[in-house]
Amino acid sequence: MKNLHASLSHSLVGELAVSRFEAAKALAYALAESDKEMLEPELIAWVDRPTNMASPEIEGYARTSGWRDYGMSHGGLLEIDIGDESAFIFVESSPFDSYEHFGHGAFVNLRDESGNEMLCRIGGKDCVPLDEWSSKLT
Repeated sequence: MKNLHASLSHSLVGELAVSRFEAAKALAYALAESDKEMLEPELIAWVDRPTNMASPEIEGYARTSGWRDYGMSHGGLLEIDIGDESAFIFVESSPFDSYEHFGHGAFVNLRDESGNEMLCRIGGKDCVPLDEWSSKLT
């Protein structure tokens, strides 16, 4: 994984009226988007050491390392450290297709005369009431 290190001007944070973490995250995004090896960077994991917050939180892992292990094991290509306070791991999301080229699906959600939501095949045929199980099909 490629590593970048940057620092954040704390005087700038005060002038912008944003939190230190939000400013660090914005800087990390800007650096990731300007990296020539990253076409479509997507933030997958981060840590904010002063607040002891991290994402994702993984049960059974220490907050100090679980976020990084997750980022590395889920395709992290770029880690950006902002000072000693925050770090962000980005993955490349361009290889993943959008759903746009699939067109419309075979099912639609419609409502019957009573307002009950139904899952139907295109054209309003073969409808079943939308419940916990059938809602997972759309």
